[in-house]
Amino acid sequence: MFVSELINDPVVDVLQESVGKVKDILITLGETFPKVSGLLVEFSGGQKKVLLIGEIELVGKQFIATRVTSDRIAWANLREGDLLLMRDVVDQQVVDLDGARVIRVNDLKLAKVGQDIRLIAADVGLAGMVRRLGLEKFLGAIFGIFGKKIPEQLIGWDHVQSLSGGKVLIPGQAIAELHPSDVAEIISQLKTEDKTAVFSALSENTAAEAMHELEPFIGAMLIAAIDTKKAVAILEKMPVDEAADIIGDLPPEKSEELLRLIKVRKANEIKKLIKHKDESAGGLMTTEYIALPQNLTVNETIERLRKSAPDAETIYYVYVLDEEEHLVGILSLRSLIVSSPDRLISEIMIKHFISATPEMNQREVAQIISKYNLLALPVLDPDRKILGIITVDDVIDFILPPISRRKKPTLG
Repeated sequence: MFVSELINDPVVDVLQESVGKVKDILITLGETFPKVSGLLVEFSGGQKKVLLIGEIELVGKQFIATRVTSDRIAWANLREGDLLLMRDVVDQQVVDLDGARVIRVNDLKLAKVGQDIRLIAADVGLAGMVRRLGLEKFLGAIFGIFGKKIPEQLIGWDHVQSLSGGKVLIPGQAIAELHPSDVAEIISQLKTEDKTAVFSALSENTAAEAMHELEPFIGAMLIAAIDTKKAVAILEKMPVDEAADIIGDLPPEKSEELLRLIKVRKANEIKKLIKHKDESAGGLMTTEYIALPQNLTVNETIERLRKSAPDAETIYYVYVLDEEEHLVGILSLRSLIVSSPDRLISEIMIKHFISATPEMNQREVAQIISKYNLLALPVLDPDRKILGIITVDDVIDFILPPISRRKKPTLG
């Protein structure tokens, strides 16, 4: 039977005298299929007590009968931390890892296993909702006309694990095993407290990668809610421009605290970026790029790249500087690879290139990258010194945000 079929059922004693009504079902965790340990019964005066399972003779869809007369029932009190199915599980959110979506528990299935009554499945389908509304017979008849049954979708309780005190239910594999984009999409659909619970359970690497797919203000909310040490570790693993987006959305006191704890070099880069307006090229750029002097040979440049590449977000292009650090050319990896090892990069670099100013509108930047089929666009100051680059993936995110960003986020 289902939990919804027991709620408000009458409870009678061994003499069929009325005792009260079932208001909820108490379970004991710790086993794959948790045992029902008692029923929360409401008396006529509104008081509620727990009827322990040992006091019950019969559990049916029409009524519940006790073993003894009402005056001999040993009642128990509800304790803090007890798990009630209607209060704590039904209508809570379930993460379907296969579909990377959030669905809701509409009902719960119970079954007798040996001498115990156990929770065996969560109903997340239409049938559970219809049953809760008392429309099962009516809609069942309509479906029957077409030779169909009301769709039932059950998740076995052995495929369910809980987070956040049992309020977020996750079937199957650990959420951290999903692609970061799927993790972000799931987080974006959860309630605020459940967003934090799932995000806190992620590894630092997965959390950092998932941040890219979330709106910065949601990322800021999550970073502000978790342990400071872990927040710093996550920000350290993020590209500097994405970390700047997050820190820029934090309250001043929190952003200052995190900037003090982040490594000095990265903190300085973040401070440079958050000075720019969000809708400008400066707000879209990253300071992680490769810039090298023009007097290097191809072979020397390749050796430098082997050492520098891990710190750069992209090495589609190498930015070539003169002695005063003005940008004088851009070198593509293709040109670097096919050229003779002893040639100077100043001889093979592109000397006539397109650039942006930090004040340029983001839409203008997107149009330039699209028009000239660029993988990255340098942002220069008035002295032709490079401030950062805007990568094509940042522009794609700006024009066509990921699904997790396009969906309206849930905040409560």
